[in-house]
Amino acid sequence: MISDMQSSSLRMFGTTCWIVACSIAAIIWTGTATAQTPADRFVESLGSDATAPAEAVALIRESWTKCQDCDGDEFLTQGLTLFSLTFRDGLDAYHADRYEVCASTMGTLRQHPNPFIAVHAAAYEIKALVAIEGLKEALERIELLLDDASGGIGRVGTFSYQAPEIAFLHGYCLLADLQYIDAAHALGRFLNTYPEGSQRLTIAAQQILAELENRRPGRIGEVVDLMKFASRRLSHADSGDTVQQRQQRVVDILDSLIEEAQEQENASCNGGNSQSGGRPDSSTPMPDSRLPGSRAPEGSPREARRANPGEVWGAMPPAERERILQALRENFPSRYRQLVEQYYEQLAKEP
Repeated sequence: MISDMQSSSLRMFGTTCWIVACSIAAIIWTGTATAQTPADRFVESLGSDATAPAEAVALIRESWTKCQDCDGDEFLTQGLTLFSLTFRDGLDAYHADRYEVCASTMGTLRQHPNPFIAVHAAAYEIKALVAIEGLKEALERIELLLDDASGGIGRVGTFSYQAPEIAFLHGYCLLADLQYIDAAHALGRFLNTYPEGSQRLTIAAQQILAELENRRPGRIGEVVDLMKFASRRLSHADSGDTVQQRQQRVVDILDSLIEEAQEQENASCNGGNSQSGGRPDSSTPMPDSRLPGSRAPEGSPREARRANPGEVWGAMPPAERERILQALRENFPSRYRQLVEQYYEQLAKEP
């Protein structure tokens, strides 16, 4: 006997199968029932699962024989809801955009004895974590899934249609973690392994790789990346050493950009006045750009001619100053953004 809830699920599944079977938009699976797809393997496995409700097994088998041109991914996913009410709850939460609930619910099924349920639950947990920008946790779950002793990514491809998306998300999460080289390798593998994959993911991977190829370390683009990284980590209550190091890197780059702008300004001024002899030549040591309260080492030749911070900030081209302030406004956590923004705006006010 099956419960009223399972009976309701059976009726819903039968309706879903009829709709799917009538659909001509086969997105992933377009072969015949004799092809070895994850859906075929799922149907074949039903006879070995003694816990499977007999009525559910009969309905799934009958529906699959009529489902020649349907979406195997949708068929398999809906079929699994008949075998695990917890999986169904997690799937409902995902489609209702309740991603935190989905991640928590699916996380309880990662070790489920049914490999189809285990793999699908792991995949939906990862996708839900990405949706709420829990990218550190998502990366950990992906690497746990790929390092599975029973097959890794091959296991994902055997028991689900999720392998291409998981491969893409691996690269995406590595990029969010600022592991640029590993991210490029992962996205390259995705494109090479799944050339017929989702156009949406393929285009995204190509765009990311193009941006990585043109990436210039130490410029404003890295500042934005670092700010986004810190913002995500802090929003998940992570303020550890890694976050603090990345925040310090932001300050270091901004200081370097300011000093670079001043050097360019001074070089331009020196060049313009050298003909009239009104300014020192370019061999004159440049003043230091330092954070408030910092001091140059005693005896430093720059100590007596250290620039006023306001002069350093003021020497930066207006467009470059605005880019930095805009990046601060958009990407840095409010509690830190205000401090850093106030610092640089204060520089502009100082004589």
